[in-house]
Amino acid sequence: FQFVGIENIHVMRGSLQKVSEVCGSKALTSNDFLSGLESSGWLRHIKAVLDAAALLAKAVGYDGASVLVHCSDGWDRTTQVCSLGSLLLDPYYRTIKGFMVLIEKDWISFGHKFADRCGQLDGDTKEVSPVFTQFIECVWHITEQFPRIFEFSEAYLLEIHGHVNSCQFGNFIGNCQKEREDMNIKHKTHSLWSFLLENQHKYLNPLYDPNLPCVHEVIEPNTVAFNFKFWRSMYHQFDKTIHPRQSQLGLVLSRSEQNKQLEIEAKKLEKKIIELGEKPRTVIKKESFHLVSRLSQTLKTTDKMCKERQSTPGTNLIRTVEGSNIPEDGCKDLKPSFSKAEPTLVNLELGMAKMTC
Repeated sequence: FQFVGIENIHVMRGSLQKVSEVCGSKALTSNDFLSGLESSGWLRHIKAVLDAAALLAKAVGYDGASVLVHCSDGWDRTTQVCSLGSLLLDPYYRTIKGFMVLIEKDWISFGHKFADRCGQLDGDTKEVSPVFTQFIECVWHITEQFPRIFEFSEAYLLEIHGHVNSCQFGNFIGNCQKEREDMNIKHKTHSLWSFLLENQHKYLNPLYDPNLPCVHEVIEPNTVAFNFKFWRSMYHQFDKTIHPRQSQLGLVLSRSEQNKQLEIEAKKLEKKIIELGEKPRTVIKKESFHLVSRLSQTLKTTDKMCKERQSTPGTNLIRTVEGSNIPEDGCKDLKPSFSKAEPTLVNLELGMAKMTC
């Protein structure tokens, strides 16, 4: 038996309220903002939930144990831990369709009280709590540590979280499956999953590689405190006064989308030229868009060339400008500056920049 100190819904509600107050204050300095975020305890709560999920995944995946998860009621913290544990254990739930199945199975069908926890109706305000928000944020923290084993991107998580509170779709209306059946939600509303599947190209992760060996393994997130950070895209996504800072993943996605649109436009123009009876001119076709893999291969080649140069005798010669009359002895003073250690190379393995000496 092991007790995991995940706080109740009232503590979580107060913690998120403090985060909202800090984010809504415009006159705060950087130190005040960080102090307010620390005093809210929000990231400590996220860490506690992820710690429990990692413990569950390790017990099932490596020890082969049967695990019973239970909290006071069974539809809040139990749902959080079990769904995150499934995400760590099974690679299917890390795909776009699999993540829908996970939410439908462990949250909607299991009986999480979305109506009460999200404050959909004029109910008891003491029942409101960001339980599902914590789950989505825990998933985001895992994707930050393992960016190449998830088929979906950050935009996918934000889209689902937004529609949980918008009530635009019927998936999250009501507190349980019986209430949704009594209200005939299935026939009166549309499904969020159909909408997401029709637009899944918007949520694809360009770094995802299903052929990686680690994709099919049990993943173990590092839950050390410094790995948890403020999710700006969640809590400041609608704040237009903040200077936009686009993430590297967002930049890759936008460039990929621009390339696709340019390719479509080029094909249309080429078709019009053929219809006019003219022969299209020869154009230089661009290479396929494989940014991460190509950078990784290029850096590996550069690293190999550097090692070959170091192992080949006679490669420590000093280069001089062609046509210069500097005598050989005149270069002795320059040798110390040219004999410094080579700068470190950037290795882009697993989609993350790491410095290797």
